[in-house]
Amino acid sequence: MVVTPTNNLEEFGYRTLREQIVTGQLLPGQKLVQEDLARQLGVSRTPLRSAIAALEREGFVSLSPRGEATVLEFGPRRIADLFEIRAVLEGLTCRLIASKIERKHTAYLRSLLQSSLPEEGDTDWSAYRAADHEFHTFLAGLIDDAFLARQLEMLQGIMTASFAQGLLRPPHETMAEHIEIIDALEAHDQDRAEQAMLVHIRKTIALMRGLRS
Repeated sequence: MVVTPTNNLEEFGYRTLREQIVTGQLLPGQKLVQEDLARQLGVSRTPLRSAIAALEREGFVSLSPRGEATVLEFGPRRIADLFEIRAVLEGLTCRLIASKIERKHTAYLRSLLQSSLPEEGDTDWSAYRAADHEFHTFLAGLIDDAFLARQLEMLQGIMTASFAQGLLRPPHETMAEHIEIIDALEAHDQDRAEQAMLVHIRKTIALMRGLRS
């Protein structure tokens, strides 16, 4: 029998619950009943409590004085607040990797985006949405700094939330921005790469700020 370390169970519980919150499977105001969740996830209450505590620290749930956890509102404006952090971290990521990124990496990203770009008038953006997510995840994976990589990983779920709520800008708007980021990285221009990523994400933030939470 393989024994799973407790911290792995905590991580599993945390990731699963966070995914359910950002995709709307767990609704704002819904109470997290630990007995039900422990049974649903197949974990004991000890790692589950640790997972919920991590979600509370990151602002996904609130805890009452009695320890009852409630899912917090996760609308466009709240996502926009988190995207502000994401913009800075991903801009920093581009700055740090620009000096060392290899041509094979930028070639992969170009191919990824170009092959997923929908035809004009096509309303099915699912392939491009997946490519967009992979684009940002791939860049984060090139970071050597473990702390920064962890912060970026935690924010990746926010992208899922934005996609689930229809906050994806049209591919014809973002394609040029993605290519500008790739061009800057390929030129090993740290300032340009950082700025290109900041501009890209902040345009999406502007969209979110115009929506009701």
